[in-house]
Amino acid sequence: MLSEKISEEKTFEDLMQEAMMQIPMYSKEWTNFNPSDPAITTLENLSIYSILQQSYTGQITDIAKEKIFRMLGYEQKGAKNARVLLQPLNVEEPVIIPAGQKFVVGDLCFETNREFKIYGNKFIGIYGKHNENLKDYSVLLDRDIPLEIPVFSSNPEKGMELYMVIGSDRELPDDMNLYVELSEFGHRNHIDKVNLFADIKWQCYTDKGFVDVKYRDNTGNLMTSGEIRLKLPKENMEIYNELPQSGYVIRAMLNKADYDIPPRVKGIYGFLFEVWQKETQSICYTFSQKDKIDVYCDILEQDYIQVFCKEDDGHYYKYELAANSKSKGRFYNKKRYGFGRYGISFNKELYGFGPGNFINAVKLVAYNDIVMRQFDLGQIYGYDNQEIELPIKHIVKDSFSVIIGKCLKNKEFVYDFVKPDCKGENDFKYKLLENEGKIIIEDAAGYINGRLFMCGCSTNKGDDGNIRAGTVFTPYGYDSEIIFINPAQGFGGRKKETLEDMRKRFVADMNDHYTAVTTADYEKIVKNTKGLCIHKVKAIADSKNNRIKIAVKPYGNSEHPVLSSVYLEEIKKNLEERRLLATAVEILQSVYAAVNVQGTLYVKPHFENCMEQIKAVIRRELDYVNSDKNFGDRLNFDGLFQKIEALECVDYIYNLSTTVQNRRYAEQQGMDVIPADNCLLYPGEISIELSTME
Repeated sequence: MLSEKISEEKTFEDLMQEAMMQIPMYSKEWTNFNPSDPAITTLENLSIYSILQQSYTGQITDIAKEKIFRMLGYEQKGAKNARVLLQPLNVEEPVIIPAGQKFVVGDLCFETNREFKIYGNKFIGIYGKHNENLKDYSVLLDRDIPLEIPVFSSNPEKGMELYMVIGSDRELPDDMNLYVELSEFGHRNHIDKVNLFADIKWQCYTDKGFVDVKYRDNTGNLMTSGEIRLKLPKENMEIYNELPQSGYVIRAMLNKADYDIPPRVKGIYGFLFEVWQKETQSICYTFSQKDKIDVYCDILEQDYIQVFCKEDDGHYYKYELAANSKSKGRFYNKKRYGFGRYGISFNKELYGFGPGNFINAVKLVAYNDIVMRQFDLGQIYGYDNQEIELPIKHIVKDSFSVIIGKCLKNKEFVYDFVKPDCKGENDFKYKLLENEGKIIIEDAAGYINGRLFMCGCSTNKGDDGNIRAGTVFTPYGYDSEIIFINPAQGFGGRKKETLEDMRKRFVADMNDHYTAVTTADYEKIVKNTKGLCIHKVKAIADSKNNRIKIAVKPYGNSEHPVLSSVYLEEIKKNLEERRLLATAVEILQSVYAAVNVQGTLYVKPHFENCMEQIKAVIRRELDYVNSDKNFGDRLNFDGLFQKIEALECVDYIYNLSTTVQNRRYAEQQGMDVIPADNCLLYPGEISIELSTME
């Protein structure tokens, strides 16, 4: 393994002693072991060479390790920004949220990636409908009332509908982001098939009636909490008057309703926009050829900017802020319109220079004061793997770039903009170490003796950005009556994987058998079947018949759930790919057997609720359905007896007995109960008489 030493470390004296002890085994004529003997000198040289080999063999650089892992098909997982959905409240009039707008939570910074316009839309009613029966679920819009409502009833059927009414007093956005919070009943594995149990069609009401809308559903048709994004045809939407409240309407209609666990909705939140956990330290904007460009960015307020223009010769040149209109040279003008809003203009006729006709003709780089102090990263020397320290750490790779400058033969200084791991031939190539805040120049190409400068750069805080739901976000740069709150927890944030973390992942993958061999392998495979909610699994090996029997209990709303046809099919498909060819597999439905308890107990006087305490212990010990006890686990009567006897209110047990109601699924051995391999016990009739010594 990569973590193990390749050889045992030995000193020069150890190697020489071992070698000289073996000389008589190979040569009887060699009797002179003094240092003056040329053969001993040769042996010393070989020992020294072995020591040098040993020291270099034990040193594996990070670059070498990374290449070894890449050969094995493993890449380091890069850093990711946490993503959060925000809901604006108390919006009185339309507001533009610009790209790069910062929102602050404690020491965390979140930013928008693009511009959003919020209109203050909100839901005013939610209704369920089936066979003309209408139910009002509008209470879901009150976040202060904790409810779980089965919006498609406890027995969903094809054709059921869910209506969401939007107030008609505001303009509608083009895209509508919803977040649906569901009651999580048990653990559901990652959903791979969109229509595994259900299929929902999303529609909106227009002048042509209800029409289908384009959507992206991350809930798996309301199987898990998640985001739903709808594309609304707002120019055709009409007011719908067939519900208790009139307004614009979107509708969810069930086309398939084979839910294993009917969805219970805790909340529906609408008209959200996304922010990402990152803090922009510097940013590079690119514009096509224009005489004037407009920029909206908070960092511009710190007044550290650089402007570069690609001229007709195809090179970027640096432009300076014009001091007056009489200057000749590479100049630009700047005008401020408001907080973060600036205009940059060029006048080729006046100054003699200006951007050429390119789609990337103008580059504007804005810095904050931290980066500006150290934006000049130094000279490019051209030796192998030149390492350069950056002024910040924990960098978002996708946001990072550098500016490289070199002097042409005509003494003009030109610039270029390069992202990490550039793949083009004869290009400047460098590797970014995000966590450490360093870059390693792998190929300086034609930029030897040039200079390196910071360009775009953002930082993030990894999984710290996966912030809890219900947090209030404060917009940076202005005061507002609007409240921004996240209805769902942030997700996706992580820092770049270290080599040690990747090594552990590699070892874990190597130890994870793809093919099922042991009973534990079969249990793990069934437990992790995609899209399913599996509660209990037990595999039993039948070596005589070369067969594996697997008892499975799913989560479910019923008291004693069993596997549906969908569950059976998905489990069998999953096992078929992983089982040994000569091994047959049989899936066993879970069965249930009740255990009755009778007894007479003497309790201590003056204790209250004795009966409730005793019955609670009995139910807990007999409940195999909801506890950690598994299929076939023996019910030990002595253990039950001791648990009851240990209660403070119990004086002593006069008599106690257990009886299985259904001997088909469990057998009685004395007072112990032994369930079948696919049987779970549960409490039956509990008949207890209490007496006191008084």
